[in-house]
Amino acid sequence: MELKKAVERRKSHLINRLIKTGFTKTHDGRQLYELPLADLERLHIEYKCQTAPQYEIKQVN
Repeated sequence: MELKKAVERRKSHLINRLIKTGFTKTHDGRQLYELPLADLERLHIEYKCQTAPQYEIKQVN
């Protein structure tokens, strides 16, 4: 039961974060609350990667 509560809390957190960034539905039309935790995590990571500043990687000698 504890695991189920933790999963629901994480899903709620991710849904709130995604809504704040403008996501309301997936590309295939599903609502965020319909998604499993893994899909919400993937969407959140994709958003973070897209909005992260692009850094030039330099070799350190």
